[in-house]
Amino acid sequence: MKLSTLLPFALAAATSAQTTSSYTDPKSSITFQAFTDPTSGYTFGLALPMTPTTDFIGILVGKGSGWVGASLGGSMVNKLLIAAWPNGNQLVSSFRKATSYANPPEATGAFSMTPIAKGTYINSTHFSYTFLCKACILADGTTFTANATSGVLGWALSTAAPSTKSSHSSALNRHSAQGNFGVQLSAAMSNNYDQWAAMAAAPSPSARAFTA
Repeated sequence: MKLSTLLPFALAAATSAQTTSSYTDPKSSITFQAFTDPTSGYTFGLALPMTPTTDFIGILVGKGSGWVGASLGGSMVNKLLIAAWPNGNQLVSSFRKATSYANPPEATGAFSMTPIAKGTYINSTHFSYTFLCKACILADGTTFTANATSGVLGWALSTAAPSTKSSHSSALNRHSAQGNFGVQLSAAMSNNYDQWAAMAAAPSPSARAFTA
């Protein structure tokens, strides 16, 4: 199915009104610069070390059985995308990259996501995926840059589950909502980053399909 507007084409005029703010997750005690969509409850946030290089800590929050996603470069095409969704009592995550406005295939590379258990769960109202994203800040224009003080990211969600929920390479249904938001990268930096990053589980072959 064509996803012509899965993630925003470019910086929208309303982006200036949609920006991140400080949010401390009560489960993990990690402080993020986070954007929350007031209609859907979608949230994406990130935390950075004081001198960012290639890694960050992220949080994705959604409701229901559908997927939630973020573009680390704002638009959809030729940007590194992240998606996550529930599969029973598990959460499944995936990297994506699209060369056109169509269903984004899974992306492979040196980047990886490792869940942080204290901030990863599914309950009766929502699901939360907190993760250490290693080698995820790239210098090829597909993500925000490590030395920037601010940036523009994209968000999207679907209320419909992926076609094969158990597979991290599953086709994604067309989004139900999407947009852009500004992120204050300098405000995402914290002296506590190393302590938070140490909470990530050791990488394993099942890191993208794990019990919450």
